[in-house]
Amino acid sequence: MSTGKVTKFFAGTNSYQGFKSLFHYIADERTKRIIILKGGPGTGKSTIMKKIAEKALAAGYDTEHFYCASDHSSLDAISIPHLGYVIVDGTAPHIIEPTIPGAYDEIVNLGECWNAAVLEPYQQEIKNLLQENSSCYQQAYQYLQEAAVVMEKLRWFMAQAMDYRAVSAMTHQLLAELTAALPAGTKAPKERHLFGSAITPAGLVNFFPSILQNIERFYLLSGDPGCGKSYLLEQIRQTVNRAGHDTEVYRCGFDPDRIDAVVVPILKTAFVKMTYPHTFSINPLQVVKEQATIALSRYANTSILKKYAEERAETTERLWFLLGKAVEMIRGSKRNHDQLESYYIKAMDYSRLEALQHKLTEKVFS
Repeated sequence: MSTGKVTKFFAGTNSYQGFKSLFHYIADERTKRIIILKGGPGTGKSTIMKKIAEKALAAGYDTEHFYCASDHSSLDAISIPHLGYVIVDGTAPHIIEPTIPGAYDEIVNLGECWNAAVLEPYQQEIKNLLQENSSCYQQAYQYLQEAAVVMEKLRWFMAQAMDYRAVSAMTHQLLAELTAALPAGTKAPKERHLFGSAITPAGLVNFFPSILQNIERFYLLSGDPGCGKSYLLEQIRQTVNRAGHDTEVYRCGFDPDRIDAVVVPILKTAFVKMTYPHTFSINPLQVVKEQATIALSRYANTSILKKYAEERAETTERLWFLLGKAVEMIRGSKRNHDQLESYYIKAMDYSRLEALQHKLTEKVFS
């Protein structure tokens, strides 16, 4: 039996607006049951999900892995569509509670597997680390808010040089070609919004090679901030929606109001920003029938851009400095989180945890 396939996403992100969650898009029409894991750091939530996902993959089932923006090696959720199961971390900052308790979703409390008496002597240390964590995130979001202001300045420079009338004409032609390629819609379209990238302790990370592994046609959007990439992607999203077809929309991890990519599953086609940090490499074994670059910067007046060249360079340097500071703060929070985990790991009864994991695994695969 062949193993299943993994697709990786982020369902939450550290943005200039604070923590933004799209966890409500993890479950879809294929989901029959949601297991919500509760428990402190180091109680085994991510480990349980990884082990169940490994079993599903070994059995030949495709799985969706949703990683944590605050530690992109740690899982926030998994979905096994063929089995109809979603297992999700329901703790802060993405607190999730049952909507139809027992009948559709249920809570599994991993806190039942720890010995609170072991934690009591470390109460002050745990409290201090939690406060430091909160401070790190407050500072990270302050840096990201400042970076958003700087980004607007970069967009303003580009806007002075852009021929948006020419961009509009190109967009009109592209949308007409897209509409002609789409078959007649036969159902109410669905949209799924997730993050393909996030600002993490390791810097800016994206999972586009995994997300786009089944895509055969790529339209790669290039150009500096302000040239209209997000606007074009929004027009594509609306056009496919009006035509009655499903879309996958991947929002920007830094600014969730903007779009980084739109996937049209029925055409096996993706429209993706291809400017740093969204750059990625396509697997050389992947079948790609078409690849085109839409260079929006060619609609810019280069003489105007030269006029602002020095200011643009200074502003760009400022932007990356602020993003770097935000990453430092998120990295500091992860160090605190790792220290917190060390206290909870001491308190865990792993025989009880293993029994709970076994029971949960049996439920998923029954």
